[in-house]
Formats: sequence, C-alpha cells, structure tokens
Amino acid sequence: MLNYILSLAFAPVVAIVIISIIWIKRGKDRYPGIITSFVLGMLSIALVILFQIIARRFGLEGFENLRRTIFYFFVVVGFGSEFGKFLILRYYNYNKSTFNGPLDSIVYSVMIALGFSLMSNIIYFTDPNYKDIDFVYAYSVVIANLFFAVILGFYTGMAKTRENKFVDSMTGLLGATFFHALYNFCFHIKDFRLLLFLGIGTFIIIIMLYYKAFELNEEFKRLKKE
Repeated sequence: MLNYILSLAFAPVVAIVIISIIWIKRGKDRYPGIITSFVLGMLSIALVILFQIIARRFGLEGFENLRRTIFYFFVVVGFGSEFGKFLILRYYNYNKSTFNGPLDSIVYSVMIALGFSLMSNIIYFTDPNYKDIDFVYAYSVVIANLFFAVILGFYTGMAKTRENKFVDSMTGLLGATFFHALYNFCFHIKDFRLLLFLGIGTFIIIIMLYYKAFELNEEFKRLKKE
C-alpha cells in the first residue's frame, strides 16, 4: 500500500517542488499557466488511450511477432504519448509571452510530462489487465518522462527562435517518441541492461540539451539589453 501511495505522490511532489522554486526565484508571473499545463498533461493521456483502442480494434495490439511489437511500442505507445504532450506544448504554451526559447519550453514541457506521469500511474494501478504491478516501472516512469520532456521541450523551444519551425518541432516530437518507445520496450522484454544503457545515454543527452538551453537563454537576455 505504501508503494502505491509513494509512487502516485512522486510526480505531483516533483511538480510542487519545481513550481515552488520558480515562484520563489522568478515570481508567480514568470510562467503563467504552469499549473494548467500539469492538468492538461494528465488529460493528454487520452490520446494514447485512443491510439490503443484503435490498435485493438484493428488487431494491432498483439505481440506475436517483432514487427507488430515494434509498431505497437513506437507508434501506439511512444508516438501516442508524446504527440498528446506536444499538442499542449505547441498550442497552449507556445504562444505565451513567457515562451521565448528552449529553456522556457523545457519548463512547460516538464510540467506537462509530470501530469502525464501521474495519470499514467493511476491507470496502471487501476487497469485490471495489469495484475502484477512493477513498482520499478511506476517510479521510473516519472523520471523517464522528465527526460523525454527535455528533448521535446528543447526542440519545440528552438522552433520558436528559428525559421524552420516544422523541422525543429518534428525533431523534438520524434526524438521523444523514440526514447519513450524504447523505454517501454525494455520493460516489455525485461532487458534491464539495455534499460540501464538507455538511461545513462538519455541522461547525458538531456544534460547537454539543458545547458545548451541555459546558454541560449542567457544569450537572449543579452540581446534584449543591447
């Protein structure tokens, strides 16, 4: 019972910590709609559920062969999950005056991902199809979605600053989709060594993207002062 409570509390607690830090250091007006982004992130899971229903309707949910398994995890689970987050980031957050580049985009993307993670675990715990609950997955899915959020957020934020918006946006969406799908695929085949390498590799990538986003943010500040 304790594991259920802690794993469900993980995402909202992280969200509260992030929001508190932002409000203390930057003020409550720095990222308007940040709480709404979390709530919309919870609702975004409806899209992947829709993808799953369609896949089930057309007999694409099975794992009889590798091709069907790859399709399910990369198109239904990976793309379905990240596309819902992307739509919120692109059409709710993107046009805000506080959305000026990759760093701002990452903040909003992370909040959306945390909302998605919370609802993902709620469904995971209540779905009768999941009889054996894996709490390693329940905890790690929150961290994993934070990683995907940095990738999605960075490139969507880059789209705000460059002319080739479509390419940047699709890079973020497809990059997040790939890592999300591979993460779930690792749990499906129970290849925890691959999962470890994936985690290390993704962590290195998001650290690089975060620092690049921070550098660009400082550069934007200097340009505004000049």
